[in-house]
Amino acid sequence: MERNPFLPIAAFILIIGLSVVSFLGYMLAARRLQTPPPPQRIVVETKGGTHTLKARLARTPEAWRRGLGVRGEDLQALLYLFPEATDAPFSTEGYRFPVLLAFLDAHGRVLQVVQLEPGKSYAPGLAYRGLLEVRSGVLRLEPGDRVLP
Repeated sequence: MERNPFLPIAAFILIIGLSVVSFLGYMLAARRLQTPPPPQRIVVETKGGTHTLKARLARTPEAWRRGLGVRGEDLQALLYLFPEATDAPFSTEGYRFPVLLAFLDAHGRVLQVVQLEPGKSYAPGLAYRGLLEVRSGVLRLEPGDRVLP
């Protein structure tokens, strides 16, 4: 009985083809998972009324490092929620526009408000659990206002 000489070549080509298709499927799935979810709405209660902002919630250290002023997204605000209280300074290094920062307690109440120009840093001098970063001019915030994620 004579063996077909093309059988090993056909098997090799089939294995390579399946590997390429599998790799392409993996790449498409990875690309799909990298797209961020749509922005959410964050409600801010001020003395002047209730405002809804197009925003994104940042809960991971990677998201904390990518501030509103360096993101390529058309957002009005970015809400950082920290697992523990921190007194870390905030920097607008690399930002393209000024931002308004509202330092929040564990219940979402505004403790302190400051406006930062691009390239500046600010140390609040208090422990905070969250930070609402808003594009300058979008909203006026004061201590005592409340943020509802």
